[in-house]
Amino acid sequence: MRKIQIVSICKKEEMKKILYDYLTELSEFDPDIKFDITGNPIYKWFDCYWEDKERYPIYLIINNEIAGIAMVRELEPKLYDFAEFYVCPKFRKDGNAIWFATELTNLFNGKFVFSTRLTNPRAIKFWGKFAKLFDNNAYVDNEILRSWSIRNDYNQ
Repeated sequence: MRKIQIVSICKKEEMKKILYDYLTELSEFDPDIKFDITGNPIYKWFDCYWEDKERYPIYLIINNEIAGIAMVRELEPKLYDFAEFYVCPKFRKDGNAIWFATELTNLFNGKFVFSTRLTNPRAIKFWGKFAKLFDNNAYVDNEILRSWSIRNDYNQ
């Protein structure tokens, strides 16, 4: 059974460990990810997800196990950003990532934007496949990133 769940403040440190796993994995493709003296990735916006009303820390739960995280920001009314999105390696099958991303767009009806580095081929493939699920989708490349926008209109 799959579900999504807002991460409560009492689970904040638990989520931070998963975020660190994600950022460590992502650092292979992103030279901007820096580490502190203890070897943990630095993510200066983490606490904001429990302090700012326009930020949402979310778990993917599969069979009562934490299977992934998402950090969604509302940039303006009905415009959201997948700031971070991660499915743990153990759960990267059976369409779990596509299901998770789709459920998030259902939860936050409106337009979504997201991007990944052009040097990350697995992410380019995943986000391209996801974006194609929406009639209203587009992407743009710059020298570093591919950025997509999609619109989930059917509940408006």
